[in-house]
Amino acid sequence: MVYRPPDSVIEHRLTRAFPAERLRALARATGLVERRRKLDAAALFWALTLGFAVGGDRSIEAFRQSYLQCVGGELSLTYAPFHGWFAESLTAFLREVLDHALGDLSQSTDCLDGRFARFRDVLIPDTTVVALYQSLIESFPGYGDDHAGAKLHVVESVSTGLPTQFSITDARTHESTRLSTGQWLTGSLLLYDQGFFDYRTMDLIDANKGWFVTRLKPNANPRIVEELRDWRGNTVSLTGEKLHAVLDDLHRDVIDVRAEVSFRRRSYNGSRSGAIRTFRVVGVWNEEAEKYHFYVTNLPVADYSASDIAQLYRARWEVELLFKELKSTYNLDQIPTSNSIAVEALILVALISLVVSRVLLDLLREIVDGDAAGDDGDDPSRIPRLRWSRVFSRYGGLILQRVAQYHGYDPPEKNLLELLLAAAIDPNPHRPSLIEDVQHGAFVRELA
Repeated sequence: MVYRPPDSVIEHRLTRAFPAERLRALARATGLVERRRKLDAAALFWALTLGFAVGGDRSIEAFRQSYLQCVGGELSLTYAPFHGWFAESLTAFLREVLDHALGDLSQSTDCLDGRFARFRDVLIPDTTVVALYQSLIESFPGYGDDHAGAKLHVVESVSTGLPTQFSITDARTHESTRLSTGQWLTGSLLLYDQGFFDYRTMDLIDANKGWFVTRLKPNANPRIVEELRDWRGNTVSLTGEKLHAVLDDLHRDVIDVRAEVSFRRRSYNGSRSGAIRTFRVVGVWNEEAEKYHFYVTNLPVADYSASDIAQLYRARWEVELLFKELKSTYNLDQIPTSNSIAVEALILVALISLVVSRVLLDLLREIVDGDAAGDDGDDPSRIPRLRWSRVFSRYGGLILQRVAQYHGYDPPEKNLLELLLAAAIDPNPHRPSLIEDVQHGAFVRELA
């Protein structure tokens, strides 16, 4: 018998993930409601997150229209007071909501198997830059002197497909300064690219009983202290040599060695001590590029071969897919505002929209698994994340209507005419149209 979920299962699942009581409590705690007494924090939350997912218009006016569609009876809400909600209290509220949601979802992660089976989680840090209006260059300086940009830093969890950590800075902030280390890494594997390359970071991950795999920087030249793989016949000895000094003489498919590196620890009481560590360095020959791809790791050779290390690193592409979803489906890189606070708020809304999307994706996969019981079962490839995000974007407006009705707001059809009038009437009636300007505007002498 095919499972047919109840009609309100979508609204129920979303409300369970984002309870209205919690949203309103967080709004009070962050000062959002105290400043805006007429604001319904739950309605604003759904209008922003589901409104962000629909279409390509990310303007504050578009979100005002979404809010009006949600609450129905607040047609007197004009642009100015709605724009006033985009204050620091709103960003504080959105951060708290996102932190709570990510914390809840981390409690129900997917099981990792295969090469990932031994890890508590697999974490992938990375960044993406969001282009902004040039007028924001003082608040969000970009890479160039004439560009403004915000940088979104995330650490994605492979088990949830969502960030476990996030921060927003200007585009010039280097990603390595935002990667924290600590006991939260215990038992987890970090996969990160050369932008985060730092021997001190590797040392701290290892000290916290975490694991890591990263690409070796091209200019890094550690000294080899031990070979971790035996070769038959007369082979070139690598022990005691610098890595780059032996590459021209090698004709091996893989290089697997332990190498010595030195670095400076963090400053303590005004002084910085030096340190020497040994890490495993793996090189895998790439036929297409005709060179070795080198990796640094602390994973044991007994459990992970050189080819395993290269395969593990390939999973880092998952975070690129996350950013692709945010930009291609949710148009994260289109932030049409010159308000610096609104910039941060809209980036947070994009992340929350992603979480809302994942909540419904989990629901759909459960339903598909129920229909396929005894068949494939628990096969996430049947509903790929990127494909689902496009579906979610198309139907976000309908989902918003259903959520609004579920929470007892007046459905838009009850006052549709008033809603259309409120949206259609120009708030700047004294601004002439092109034809009116041509017909009655000031005479302009045409230059010869």
